[in-house]
Amino acid sequence: MRRTVGGERGAVTLRSILFLSALALVMLAVPAEAGAQKLEEYDYENLGLKAIGADIVWVNAKDAKGAVGFGFRADLGFLGPYVRVVPRFAHWKSDIEDQSVARFEQNLEELCTPPGCTIELGELKRDYWIVGLDFQWTLPSVMVAPYLGAGADLYVLDDSGQAIKGTFLDDAVVTAGLSAVAGLQANVATHLRLRADIRGTLVTSASNVAIYAGLDYVF
Repeated sequence: MRRTVGGERGAVTLRSILFLSALALVMLAVPAEAGAQKLEEYDYENLGLKAIGADIVWVNAKDAKGAVGFGFRADLGFLGPYVRVVPRFAHWKSDIEDQSVARFEQNLEELCTPPGCTIELGELKRDYWIVGLDFQWTLPSVMVAPYLGAGADLYVLDDSGQAIKGTFLDDAVVTAGLSAVAGLQANVATHLRLRADIRGTLVTSASNVAIYAGLDYVF
């Protein structure tokens, strides 16, 4: 992202872990018999709104303090054998870490003309708005079932603070990410399903690990 308040410290390690996790999950998400399945078994005409749900989210993002947010998702059913399609939305707001703000202040001070100025940005916050789409491998018609998946994400990142209000730093930035998810779901009543999952996302300046807990209403 062109306006990040953090440096690259720790980014390589986090990105490597998330990438390897995503790769492993995608490999696990393909059943051994997938090669024998016919292409015609995968058809968008099978899709329809099967369930809607709400989430509570705890997240730890790069350059930001841990935060709690909320989310919503829909279950569109199975595109093909074992492959479920899940569009989703989430939002949270985090305080940007003090050391990240300090690094950003130093970067801005280096651009001062003449040199020697002092920049104090104070406390900064960041809003995260996420729209994503998952392809999840799971077992249909099972009371308790695991699920694994990979997703594409669209992030809107919006920094705010008294010192940057009305400046170019106050503008929202749109960026894309890739995520991997692993979770467990349980049918607890005729129309109710509990879920819990962990998601890792690679996204410019905002890579994160999040835990979701949610309740679905199944039609």
